[in-house]
Amino acid sequence: MLATIVCAVLVLVGALALGQAVLELCGAKTWSWLAPAVGISVMMLVAVPALHVPGRATTTAVVLGLAIVAAVAYLAGSALHRPPLVGLIAGVPVFLLALVPFAAAGHSGTLGVSFNNDMASHLLLADAHRSAAVAAANPVPDTYPLGPHSLVASLAQGVGTTVDVAFAGFLIALPVLLAWTALAALRSPRRWGPFAIAPLAGMTFLVAGYYGQGSFKEVLQPVLVLAVAIMLAFPTELHRRWRWVPLALVLAGIVSVFSHLGLVWPVLFMALWVAGQAVTALRDTHSIRSTVAGLRGATIPILIAVGLFVAALGPQIPRTLRFVSDTAGSNVTGLPVTNLGNLAGPIPLWEALGIWGSPDYRVPGPDPFENGMWAAFVLGLVIFGIAWSLRQGEWMMPAATAATLLIWWVSERSQSPYVSAKGLVVLAPFLVVLALRPLVERDSTRLQMPSWWRFAAPALAVVLLTKALGSSGDALAFSKVGPTEHVREIASIRPILDGRPTLYLGNDDFTKWLFGDVPVASPVIAFPSIPTRPEKPWEYGRNYDIDSIDVATLNTFDWVVTPRDASASALPAQLRRVRRTANFDVYRRTVTVPDRRVLTEGEAAAAPLDCATPTGREIVADGGVAGIRKASVTVAAPVIEPGKEATIELPLGPGLWDLVSPYGGPRPVEVTGPNLRVTLPAVLSRPGPRWPIGRISVTTTEPVTLTFRPTKETLTPASALTYVTSVTAVPVGTQRTVPIGAACGELVDWYRPGRE
Repeated sequence: MLATIVCAVLVLVGALALGQAVLELCGAKTWSWLAPAVGISVMMLVAVPALHVPGRATTTAVVLGLAIVAAVAYLAGSALHRPPLVGLIAGVPVFLLALVPFAAAGHSGTLGVSFNNDMASHLLLADAHRSAAVAAANPVPDTYPLGPHSLVASLAQGVGTTVDVAFAGFLIALPVLLAWTALAALRSPRRWGPFAIAPLAGMTFLVAGYYGQGSFKEVLQPVLVLAVAIMLAFPTELHRRWRWVPLALVLAGIVSVFSHLGLVWPVLFMALWVAGQAVTALRDTHSIRSTVAGLRGATIPILIAVGLFVAALGPQIPRTLRFVSDTAGSNVTGLPVTNLGNLAGPIPLWEALGIWGSPDYRVPGPDPFENGMWAAFVLGLVIFGIAWSLRQGEWMMPAATAATLLIWWVSERSQSPYVSAKGLVVLAPFLVVLALRPLVERDSTRLQMPSWWRFAAPALAVVLLTKALGSSGDALAFSKVGPTEHVREIASIRPILDGRPTLYLGNDDFTKWLFGDVPVASPVIAFPSIPTRPEKPWEYGRNYDIDSIDVATLNTFDWVVTPRDASASALPAQLRRVRRTANFDVYRRTVTVPDRRVLTEGEAAAAPLDCATPTGREIVADGGVAGIRKASVTVAAPVIEPGKEATIELPLGPGLWDLVSPYGGPRPVEVTGPNLRVTLPAVLSRPGPRWPIGRISVTTTEPVTLTFRPTKETLTPASALTYVTSVTAVPVGTQRTVPIGAACGELVDWYRPGRE
């Protein structure tokens, strides 16, 4: 976890320093909380060339590191350009909230595993920035925006860690950057003001939900979009010529995250701002000519900003144009309106208000009336905030919020629920800013609040803060964090595979990333690339093994990596085991595997050979040999809450037995039995594969009792269920090869005919 936190801190320091350095170079006289958004954009723009420069991410890591050091040194001598301590501390609660999923899981890892496995492809894209071999084995798409991936790769390379660790650190930093950016909307806050607005804006419920599933783009986009709105609403005093340079960099950052589609928000904001400026100028001068002349005077600063925007995006322009071309005429986003992604249905608008009765943002809470009352409370504060802002003469933030709402409304009617939900994540911090500003700002000369407001404002803020952060906390504790045991095991296996074609017999969406530069294939990962035998068809949730693959396909691989499943079919003798880890076996194919056939087994490893049937008689008549085995014993097992336990009984006879289970869950599982006490690692890969429990020696005919107890941390929610599903006991040493005629009535694992 330390390396993850180091990565997060580096992102935060880099964004603060680089952003403020840009603002000072553009003429800023004091610190601005717009610095984080500008800085994170600069970091991505510096890192983007990693795919194309010699040294790849190593080169961009060095450049980025030098830039951050130079920015810190440049700002060190000016107290006016240091971030206020109060604001920095206001980000600490958000940082701590971002650690809740890891505290609930009891370990570091990749956010969102099993809930949203999109991170599997993002990790692979980040590793491609570090390694040409990974990119060769897994070609990088030439349309997808890669700003965050390039930054994560540079971060990992600079720290000397893996991209999953760096991505987790990057994600932790994003809500803090959002919290700090929201502080830029405050004009003259009360002392406690930043401590209210930062946590609520940085970790509003939808942001928490998307953060918890590892959706870094959806959390970063509000940072940049909110910054654009605040830049227009409350312009930082800059040199006139460089006035729009920070905005240009943030816009380039948005394209680096969401391609051209991300510009929908800022373009609409800027159109509203220009219209508002024109109306204001016309009202003040009563002259269209003077108004046009004033707008014409901004031409040079705008041209400078446009030039910088194009130059900053230089390496990404071909990629962006291809993305525009690919999505043109295909619903703009390229996703059909029926696409739900991992949602259960459309996300309702009021969820953006930040109080929700369910830890899962995809489903409503059990009490609609309570949800509605809290939504009405927050909506009332938002409406009051809009009126308060307009009375102050501050129209841009309400206008930007309305524009953001309009974008959601249009997308909700023209795009899939999966796409329109992203618009609500962007909207949520805007609503927080509008709702909280009247509560945390001091009175101005333009608007004096009644005396009782001094007491009502903090009371309302406390109620909102308590309830909204309670909802966000529930969502964060509900989040899944990918276990790292299997990740480490496959990382230790990968070097011996030497980049040769490898067959993986697990079921994990992260397989391509786990094997990196190794060309790996599997029947069931994400987009299945290998057919299974008709005698052993695969369905979701079912197990499969080596006999699911026909021999011709098997002979195209040099290596086979399989879970240590004693109940699985025996591997051909031509596959020699060269490595065993706690959960995996590694086999090397030494020669061509000869013909190897199976009966209609389904999910089982073997099926009885009935020699009284025509098929059985034909098999025996062909001669040859068969691999036979004794029957295993399988018992169903229940679902278990963390910290609780379940007991099963296995009716076993005397002898040695290997125990396996297709269990899965976010917590390690303690298993106890006769001469057995083990802790199984958490597993959040796809269901189906059976994992080893251990070996037991049975000396009586009494049923064997096994107890399963998933572990629990203080913050682990009851929803962190473990699905043991079943336990299979396999008799040790009962597999043997016999003449096919001797296999009648036996469980046949495989057979090889004596004649074709």
